Amino acid sequence: MNVVLRGVTKEYLDIMVEDGYANTQSEAIRMAIVYFGKEHLNKEIELVNKKLDYIDAEAKAGRRKVLNSKEALGEYEKYLK
Repeated sequence: MNVVLRGVTKEYLDIMVEDGYANTQSEAIRMAIVYFGKEHLNKEIELVNKKLDYIDAEAKAGRRKVLNSKEALGEYEKYLK
């Protein structure tokens, strides 16, 4: 894949390489893509926390039973010892 950068984006790329954040321009581009993904696309953590909050609210309201480890494992607990 070829990427043509001009103006400010090219300047940012050059600074990343010159200041030692990346060894090559390709590495700098990869770093920028990973950073973008972590900052803007990582919704999984938010969804997990939202679901856990929902489960906690359901349990407090008595609409859901949360099991401890012994209850959840039941007869299979003996295989973990």
